Amino acid sequence: MRRDKFDRLFDRGRDAVLSGQHYRDTPPVDGGRWGISVIFRPGGELADRLDALTAEALDVAGGIHWPTGARTTLHMTVRALEAHRLAVPDEDVAVGRYGAALRRAAASGRSVRLGFAGLTLTPSGVMACAYPADDAADSFAAVLADELGRDGGFEADFTRDIWYATLIHFTGPLPDPSALVAWVAARRDIDLGSTHVQEVELVRWQHSGSQPMRVPLLAVPLGKGGAAAAVDRPDFALSSPRVSPSANG
Repeated sequence: MRRDKFDRLFDRGRDAVLSGQHYRDTPPVDGGRWGISVIFRPGGELADRLDALTAEALDVAGGIHWPTGARTTLHMTVRALEAHRLAVPDEDVAVGRYGAALRRAAASGRSVRLGFAGLTLTPSGVMACAYPADDAADSFAAVLADELGRDGGFEADFTRDIWYATLIHFTGPLPDPSALVAWVAARRDIDLGSTHVQEVELVRWQHSGSQPMRVPLLAVPLGKGGAAAAVDRPDFALSSPRVSPSANG
């Protein structure tokens, strides 16, 4: 079923690219895309392969686009939690609630294994397609939604039913649309390897002048009691009271 969805995305992406009607991302603004999100980060040799493929894709698509599959920005969005905010205070109450929900969900989850096979084209960019080895990824996403409660409302009407990492986000015209379609089509079945994700992260996004960069808020091990592994916020943010490809990534 997931392969069918990636195939349909390719058809839509091909049509959009060839007609010049592809989506063009712009730097995040208040109320726009690229808000605070929960993500997985692929690592190891897979991350190296995706980094190299991102560079290749950018050569074909033209250098003006965002190379979000590069190691510094590579991620898989589990859930977007809100629209973009240009400023997020250090003692942000919503971040505290998100962190508490993330810790609870991670404590009952387990590490996630994903195999990556093939690229696909979308109306907004180029994706690497991921296939979970079991139900750990989907189960974690469902538990996180339950733990977030009303704080999960931003994507309440949006279902993430595929797993992927976006290699490039289009930000302007494509110099040779046919070449990009052919490049992706030739890699629809490429074996990219697998990754073992052992922690989940809460991040916000900040435009660097060239593309959005993740700013870590919290990293929590999966299935180890939800103890915070890394956080650039004070501990109060973890205990405050509770309250697409739609929003980003």
